[in-house]
Amino acid sequence: MTWGKAERDVEWGEFAAQYWDRRPARLAAPAPLEAARAHELVVESAEPFRAGTVYRALPKVRLHTSRGWLGAPGRLLPDVDDKSAERYLTRVERELTFLGAVLSVHQPLHLDHGVWAAVRDTLVELWRAVGWPCLPVEAELTEAARITWDRGMGAPSEHAVLIWVLEGAMEAELWPNAEGESVQLTASAGELLYWPAGYRSRERYAEQCATLRLHVPRARHLAMATVRTLLADAVHARLGHDGSVPVLPFPAPAASDGASPACAFAEVGKAAGAVMEGPEAERALRMRWAALRSAAGLDPAPPPRPSAPPAPGQRIRVLREIVRIPDGPGRWIWAAEGHALPVSGAAGERIAEQLRAGRELTVTSLCEAVGADEHNTVVPALLAKLAGWRAVEVLDEDGRGRR
Repeated sequence: MTWGKAERDVEWGEFAAQYWDRRPARLAAPAPLEAARAHELVVESAEPFRAGTVYRALPKVRLHTSRGWLGAPGRLLPDVDDKSAERYLTRVERELTFLGAVLSVHQPLHLDHGVWAAVRDTLVELWRAVGWPCLPVEAELTEAARITWDRGMGAPSEHAVLIWVLEGAMEAELWPNAEGESVQLTASAGELLYWPAGYRSRERYAEQCATLRLHVPRARHLAMATVRTLLADAVHARLGHDGSVPVLPFPAPAASDGASPACAFAEVGKAAGAVMEGPEAERALRMRWAALRSAAGLDPAPPPRPSAPPAPGQRIRVLREIVRIPDGPGRWIWAAEGHALPVSGAAGERIAEQLRAGRELTVTSLCEAVGADEHNTVVPALLAKLAGWRAVEVLDEDGRGRR
């Protein structure tokens, strides 16, 4: 089945009812960022990779060609002289001496809070219709030309896929659908492609094309990775680590006193069991969920900016909703812009009532409202944390926010 003309502009409530987890779609939808800014992020992301492949780093940059992946593309990566995706792809094909290339930049949005926030705000509308993801949503920018990309052929996707075409055009072939037939979708700039988890996919690019794509985890087992990481961190905090790797004796001792050469592993196992029986694992998961909820799933979040406690007379503006998750009697987890911290005590509840999105107030009036005196240090310190996250901003005398 081939779809040609895009359907009308996306309305997320109708999208959720007709397509989400049901069938692929092609819709007219403005992207949350422009192609020019996307290319600037691609260039910025590529800079550390110019000397070779960088492992375990985000953003992650990979250059694939019609003849395979280039592990160390060096000067074939975009630089500041490549003023657009089109100019970059034209240069790459000229230097490769053959056609076909796709540059993939995985998780670049946290480099620019404005772009990250724009994508987050777009996702908020979708999640309100379909539910909030509890695992990280993976963002990717691509620039491609004259290539067929088969990366989705190996196995059915465990993620739902959203692709905004920023410029150019692309075609996606998906299979199987409920009838076992392939589905072909074509999209150009200003359009959005969606397909649910469970599809294999192949993408074709006849000319230069730039996209923003989001991969939304849908397979239940993917939650294991998050739990495993949090469990490992909690065990490490309990045991500590001097950086050494245990060395077991060989041959194994034959003592009859019950001693085991695997005592180092047993110690870790006991610590893991204690973590799971205690409150720390559940609390860490709540912290993780609160941070993701405030980020609409986008992870990593932009790092906090430097901030200092505001003076009593200074005026502040609340920019973003502060997500609050219960964490036991008198305790809450506060989260905003992808960051979270625990807050306890009745004062925290009163402060939260005052910090409604869009409101302006002075530090003094906030302290008075929660019953704190002008010499209180806890309230300004909390405001400094929120300002660093960009959930509130401190205003100048003329009412402009300090950047």
